[in-house]
Amino acid sequence: MGDGQEEEIIIIEDSDATSNTAASSESQTEEKSSANKKKFLYIGIGVGVVILLAVIAFFVIQKLQKKHAELPGIVEQKIEQDITEPVEPSKIENMIAKADYLYSTGSKDEALYLYEKIAHYSEAVSAYNLGVAQLKDAQYETALASFQKAIQNNEKRCVSAINAAVCSLHLNNEKNFKYYIDMAYAYLPQERPSPLYSYYYTLINYYNGNYLEALSSLNNPTTDEYIETQNSLSSKINALFDNNVDAIRSLEKNELSSNDFSLGLLYAKVGDLAQAKKYLQSAIQNNIEPMKAQLALGYIKLKTGEIQAGAKDIENATDIFAEKVYEPYPIQVKLKDSLFNQDLAQKRYRSLIVDSKLINYQKLFYFSPYKIFNANQTISYIMKGTANIFIDNVDSAQTYLKQGTLSSSVNAGIVTAIKKALSFKIREANEMLQKLVEIQPKHSILHYNLALTYAQMGNMVDANKHFLRSYNLDAKNYLSGIYAVMTSQLINKDSEKLSSIIKDSIMNEEFSEDIDFYTTLLHLSEDNILGTVDWLGKNYQQKPLYLAIDIIVALKQNNADAAQKSASKLIKLIPNEILPHLMYIDAYFGKLSPKEYANEVLNYLKIQNFDFKDLYFGAYVTRYLYVQQNLITGKLYFLREHVRKILESTTEPVHELTSTLALASFYEGAYEESYTLYNNLIDNLKVQDPQTLFLGAVASTAANHHENAIALLELSKMKDANFLESRYALGLLYLETKNNKGAVIQLSKINKNNFNSEYFNFDINTDKLMYEKSLSQK
Repeated sequence: MGDGQEEEIIIIEDSDATSNTAASSESQTEEKSSANKKKFLYIGIGVGVVILLAVIAFFVIQKLQKKHAELPGIVEQKIEQDITEPVEPSKIENMIAKADYLYSTGSKDEALYLYEKIAHYSEAVSAYNLGVAQLKDAQYETALASFQKAIQNNEKRCVSAINAAVCSLHLNNEKNFKYYIDMAYAYLPQERPSPLYSYYYTLINYYNGNYLEALSSLNNPTTDEYIETQNSLSSKINALFDNNVDAIRSLEKNELSSNDFSLGLLYAKVGDLAQAKKYLQSAIQNNIEPMKAQLALGYIKLKTGEIQAGAKDIENATDIFAEKVYEPYPIQVKLKDSLFNQDLAQKRYRSLIVDSKLINYQKLFYFSPYKIFNANQTISYIMKGTANIFIDNVDSAQTYLKQGTLSSSVNAGIVTAIKKALSFKIREANEMLQKLVEIQPKHSILHYNLALTYAQMGNMVDANKHFLRSYNLDAKNYLSGIYAVMTSQLINKDSEKLSSIIKDSIMNEEFSEDIDFYTTLLHLSEDNILGTVDWLGKNYQQKPLYLAIDIIVALKQNNADAAQKSASKLIKLIPNEILPHLMYIDAYFGKLSPKEYANEVLNYLKIQNFDFKDLYFGAYVTRYLYVQQNLITGKLYFLREHVRKILESTTEPVHELTSTLALASFYEGAYEESYTLYNNLIDNLKVQDPQTLFLGAVASTAANHHENAIALLELSKMKDANFLESRYALGLLYLETKNNKGAVIQLSKINKNNFNSEYFNFDINTDKLMYEKSLSQK
């Protein structure tokens, strides 16, 4: 029983795909492979064996190798006589008892000699048991001959045929295996009166590939014998059919620590990763499949967001077992299903608009004002929705700015750059401001404006650099300081000290609308929703930025009425831009069911009169959110066709248009097109910020250009060492390419607890695993 159960554990483990974290069940063809059959058929060895007689046969073999042993006194005289007549069964039993006594008292040589003589008295009985002993001693050819003799003598034919099949498998003789299994099936009716009938039935049907019949007999047993083996068989077959809960239930009945590894893999398969970790840790402690258990535990920790701990487990396994670690679980990197499935995408989107700092901060940056100096060195705010200046109202903006240039000493370059930004030509404004910063590197407002363009383009690394520089040049420029804190959070850079300094400074200021505004932003940056409660009750001027804060704060407070009130005001102020309407959708449709939500969004967007300049040339947040809504409503194809026509006909710079089409193509599943567009954007148009490089890597992964993905991720990591998504993706791709050391370096730097990648996932490559197994068997 012990041997059988041990082998059963290995069998369950051998079908890694049926039990591990991200694998599919093995095919029935593989289940009938000789390796597994050997292990399972081993269970049949003990069937019907009289343990004492098996021991007798074992020592007969030993005795054949020790021909010169001597027996003392009367025992020797008794045995040395030639056997010329049949001996009655009672005398055989006496001889067996005597041999057993000699063996138990340490006289092994004498016992062996006596067992040899017993074999001559009863060939039929001892042939079977002799075969069992020989099989256990790996004497497969000799054992096969013994079982053939037992079958010829009409002794234990069904079980002897099963064990003969075992020998045939060990001898790699598939033809003989099939012959003896069929023979066992033919003799099976003779065992119908036996309590073990269901057990025999199970074994024969399993090895004939009749798994459902085998499972049926396991569910309706005629015996409680070999119960642990039956539970293990039941677990194995249930796992084969992805009935993993039943597989777990069967295996847990045995209450054996030797099953911990298999249970860990099964729990991982059903998604109970906490239980999976518990069993795998126990398996490691008990030295059960130490390499596989350590690797499986490491991979599960990666799934649960314990990235550094998982990397440590993988590193330990690699250090101990070297190249062997790449054999059991070949990694296959993939993208998450939630990126492309409409229902999952909607669920993710509706969560992001409330909880994502990246999305909410980008909304704030979108509505934030650019700044200029007047002749008296006081700051004027140029923002959407004030002084008749809207992004879509370029003429008014130009008139206002022209008056500003005539009446103040503001640098003409700043004015021109702001005009570009207000016309949605953010990239052009950014390029102009970069040149101006080189001329006036200590200009706080200039750094603020440059930072704002970077933030709107989605480049948070450079945005953070210039927001921080702006604040350091002017400690009263609180908005720059707060935005430096926010962008620090987005690039995983410590900002606690900076936040504390700003907070202390603001507390020393007299209360005003501006101070209340800054305080509310700080509360948002700290996730202090309670601290933002008072903001919604204030009767301040209805600026777009204030209304955007209202909506963000109200949704976090689950105050739909306040969110809807501010959203309605926002679309009246800015009726032709996309983002205000998307925030209106967030406020009004957030409580609807998924189907109702998609339908309402589709109908709402249909009737809007967008000019789409903000989509073609504007902020990244507009492109991202609008593409997501088109994914949710099933309109990505039409969006792609629309953008493609504009891209082909425009005379304007095409950087953002190319980015929009690449993003839309990716989410619609046109991976190769997306991959090509991102390569063009990066290589030819020279858009090489960390976010774009990362998205190019995502598209490369989707298009199965993993080497290109690695190269782009390395570049992204170089530009932003704290970009955790890039490091995680790079770590997984290194695992896939059997570079565990490189993977560990990347994964070990992800110091965020419960890290959950928005894009990347991994499975065990079962196809590759099966292929490599088939090669090894050849």
